[in-house]
Amino acid sequence: MQWSKLKSRVMQCISPELQGRVDFHLTSYRKSHDEADKVWITIDGERIFTCQHYRYEFGARELIWIDGLNLDEAKTALHCNEVHQPKEFGEAMRVYLDLPIEEALRSADPFIKAFALIDRRTGKRTIERIEISDSEHTLVKAFYNLRK
Repeated sequence: MQWSKLKSRVMQCISPELQGRVDFHLTSYRKSHDEADKVWITIDGERIFTCQHYRYEFGARELIWIDGLNLDEAKTALHCNEVHQPKEFGEAMRVYLDLPIEEALRSADPFIKAFALIDRRTGKRTIERIEISDSEHTLVKAFYNLRK
């Protein structure tokens, strides 16, 4: 699915009070040798989260070559530091659109959980019952506070 179609489908799921406040952006650097991408999320025009291809790649290489981690350990370390690939964001959007809201709210994927928090199907009482820990992903905390 193309980005514009994917974005519009996710935007239709956003609760009415947040329509126009939350936005998702993607840019591709097509003239770069690997057509790198960058994804960012804004609330009221302010950037709150960014996924960059090069930041992820350089971080993974450093953890593998310098720190001696294997690929899976490097991915886990990067995710703990909230460094993600742009493609992970797009994949999470696709998965989110096919999940029941209850399952999306329980998801271990921070993007899917964040989308579920701003979803129109998530009611105020459900939001009140959710407990967000301090170790939760920045995006999840931001969307939770936005709905509170």
